[in-house]
Amino acid sequence: MTFILKLGCSAHALATSSAIAAAVCALPAHALTTPGPCGTDAHIRCAVFDSTEVYRVPFRAGTATLIQLEPGEVIDGPASGMGMGDSKAWKVGAKSNWILFKPTEAHADTNLILVTDRRRYAVELVTADRGEAAVWSLNFTYPDTRAREAQATAKKQALAADRARSSAATSVHANENFDMQGDTVLAPTSMWDDGRFTYFRYATTRDLPDINRVLPDGSEALVNSHVDGDTVVVHETAAKFMLRLGQSVLGVRNNGYTPDGQFNTTGTTVPGTVRITKEHQ
Repeated sequence: MTFILKLGCSAHALATSSAIAAAVCALPAHALTTPGPCGTDAHIRCAVFDSTEVYRVPFRAGTATLIQLEPGEVIDGPASGMGMGDSKAWKVGAKSNWILFKPTEAHADTNLILVTDRRRYAVELVTADRGEAAVWSLNFTYPDTRAREAQATAKKQALAADRARSSAATSVHANENFDMQGDTVLAPTSMWDDGRFTYFRYATTRDLPDINRVLPDGSEALVNSHVDGDTVVVHETAAKFMLRLGQSVLGVRNNGYTPDGQFNTTGTTVPGTVRITKEHQ
């Protein structure tokens, strides 16, 4: 007797039962692939998924077996289903991306066909040989998923490299035209901006001053910045800056200031890094 068991699926999907039943009964003689241990415990097995393989899963009466599918992969949808050659000898349950089954008889050898929303699996359930460990858990790895992930990673790396090259081509000392007035002890060794950020280089061991942007009304606002080696990188350009440390004050005027600035193509303030948003992944 052939039994088709459907779990977690719509009634419409049962229309596929005859096709699954045919697949269960019509499998020709074949060489079986016995998954090897994932680690030191032979009860936990791993296999590389291949739609042309039939996987041999040893069992023992009184023990349960779990098949773990890829995250997000489910036996659900109009073309999905599950079929077992001898369903009376087994208890079966499925939820999310796992299938749990347990024999109710001592000799319940049969086959199992799984049709998920992504793949088809063929499994041969066999009584474990003398001294052979029964499979408690079977996990698959998926070459097609790894290939897609590698392709996506390569795409992101190519995009990041392209943006980094674009940034490198434009991130030059576009403007070094600055005047300073006040306590020159606070003056940087060199200073420039690239239309996006302003760079204060201090090739000394002196304490670094606070850097403020002078607003149109004369008030001051502390800037966002980070330190890259011996250089303070201010995350903006401005017409005027005010540097303060203790009682010392130094005013800096940007004679080459351009209000429009330059677009930050990398999306980040850290040199050598690129931010890739989800829409580009």
